[in-house]
Amino acid sequence: MLRFPSPVRSSALVAKAFFVLLSLCMSACVPDFLLSNPDWVVIEEGEHEPMPKRKVGLLISPGQITAEVTFDSSCVYDIGAVDADDWNKVIGLGFVGSKDQPLDGVPPHQVDGARVGWRYNPKTKRIDLGAYAYVAGKRVDFKVAETAINQPTRLTIKIDYDRKVYQILGGQPIAFTHDKSFAYATGLYFGGSQPAPHRIKVKIVD
Repeated sequence: MLRFPSPVRSSALVAKAFFVLLSLCMSACVPDFLLSNPDWVVIEEGEHEPMPKRKVGLLISPGQITAEVTFDSSCVYDIGAVDADDWNKVIGLGFVGSKDQPLDGVPPHQVDGARVGWRYNPKTKRIDLGAYAYVAGKRVDFKVAETAINQPTRLTIKIDYDRKVYQILGGQPIAFTHDKSFAYATGLYFGGSQPAPHRIKVKIVD
C-alpha cells in the first residue's frame, strides 16, 4: 500500500526548516545596503568570519550560486606548514532538513552543502581555488583552479537536482544524496584550524 507523508507532519517540518534558516541568517548579520562599501568583506585578525556576518541569506531550491570575487594582498598569509593546506571558504550554501541532520550542534552546511574553498599558495604566489562539500556529513574537497592576487574571478556553484550533483567551479561533479530544498548562503570564512593571522579582505560582488 502506498504511504504519503502526513500533511501536518510535512507542514511542521517546513516550518521548522524555515525557522532554522531564519535564525541562521539573522544572527549577527548585516545587509549590504546599510554599508558604505558593501562589496568588501573583512575578517579581523584572530577571527574566523566577519562580525557581523556578511553575504548570507535564505535560499529556496537554488540552482546556482555565483559571485565575482577578488582576493587582495591581505590574502597573502603564512600560518605554518601544518595548516598550510587547509581550505578557507568564500561563497557557498548549506541545506536544511531533517534527513541526516544530527542534533549535536553540527551546522547544516557540514551535513549537506557546497562551498568554494580558497588558500594562498606560497610556491606559486597565487590563490588556489577548490571544491569543498559535505555529503551526508562526509567531506569532499579538491583543488580545481587558481587565480592571481587582485584578479577579479567569477566563482560558480551549480546544483543539479535531477542528477543530484554539485559542480563547483566547473570541476568534477560531486554526487549528493539529499532531497532538501531549503538552504542558506554561507559567507567568507578563514580556516581550517587557525583563525585569520591578520586582517583579511575579500571583494565579493554578487
